[in-house]
Amino acid sequence: MLLYQVLYRNRLLFDAIIVIVIIQFLNFFSLSSLDESNFRITILRVIGFLLMTVSFMGLLFQKGIKKHPLDALVLMYIFSIIISTFMANLYWEQSFFDSLKEYRFFYIFFIYFILVFFNVSSERIERIIILFFFISLVIFLIDFITFPDPIFSWRNEERRNGITIFFFGQGFTFLGGFYFLNRFFYKKNLFHLLFFLLSFVCLFMLTQSRMNLLALVLGFFFTFLNSNFKKKYIITVILGISGILFYASSDLFKGIKEDSDEQAKFYKEDIRLSAHKYFLTELQGGVPTMLLGNGFPCAGSNLSIESVRGHALGYWEADVGLTGIFSYFGLLGVIIWVLFFYNVFKMPNTNNSIYLKSYFITLLTTAFVAYSIFDPGYMPATILVLYLCRCETSEDQILDI
Repeated sequence: MLLYQVLYRNRLLFDAIIVIVIIQFLNFFSLSSLDESNFRITILRVIGFLLMTVSFMGLLFQKGIKKHPLDALVLMYIFSIIISTFMANLYWEQSFFDSLKEYRFFYIFFIYFILVFFNVSSERIERIIILFFFISLVIFLIDFITFPDPIFSWRNEERRNGITIFFFGQGFTFLGGFYFLNRFFYKKNLFHLLFFLLSFVCLFMLTQSRMNLLALVLGFFFTFLNSNFKKKYIITVILGISGILFYASSDLFKGIKEDSDEQAKFYKEDIRLSAHKYFLTELQGGVPTMLLGNGFPCAGSNLSIESVRGHALGYWEADVGLTGIFSYFGLLGVIIWVLFFYNVFKMPNTNNSIYLKSYFITLLTTAFVAYSIFDPGYMPATILVLYLCRCETSEDQILDI
């Protein structure tokens, strides 16, 4: 308990530890020179097990914490992750210990309970979000300058008449961008609008991602419609029509329009539709795995071998969103994620909740065609959003589990 008292009293030290832990889970923002060495992976696993231990100790011994229904949801999700390791062992002969090691990125969810136990204020969490937002903008700039060999990236290429740069941490670019957009609509500070526009440029122009563009547009209009602007509905119609005309006529979107047109012609042969079918039916050990999941593949296991076979056919969990969650953690995991979405969108619209909902709109846009809901680059931001939702809602404002 001495450590608890030290960290509780020294808030700067505690926040610094949280920042360092998140950076570690983000693979140092996908630093290209940082290989997946056994030592670094071991460090991440050790941190994950420590988070797990502290969380369970708090669940057992910490007193005076007011329970919240979101706590039960996060705990159920962690339970679904753990129980899937048994399914992987029973149906795919993947050892329980190997599963625990391979699940290292999902241990970030234990941070939620650590924040609860230390009763961290929403203002401190928002400062952490702002810090990671600006770091992500700097990393985008560095990668743009150093392209085609960006220093931070897990994927980079030229496509759709532009360049694509992806690194772990872009969830904070979205979250921080919507934070400042919301602040602009309420405080009318032009610097806040500038920060959002910078995030827009980075997330679309430097990724050429259609899902990013859709998420940014939907998040913008959702935030605007819930602002205190006068005549916002008329302005929304004008902006919407202007945006459609600009999209249709501008060469700025030429690459993604050509790609979309090509996919529309052959939609019946779309690889994502085949991938959904594969993960929903073919990659299933039985009814129990449909309910509780196959588990997360580990190298050398039968599940990994089957997963590699699916990848060779072009079937990737990263392309199927909630279906990927279904493959890993079964129907239970999918239900929990549906409840996450329900709880967040059910919150009353307040000055502080709008940008949290906008971030979850980002997750929703990829719920069936991408994997931000279980992307290591988004999960840390998602955990902080769930905790902030807890701070924003009382027990009777959210679904009772």
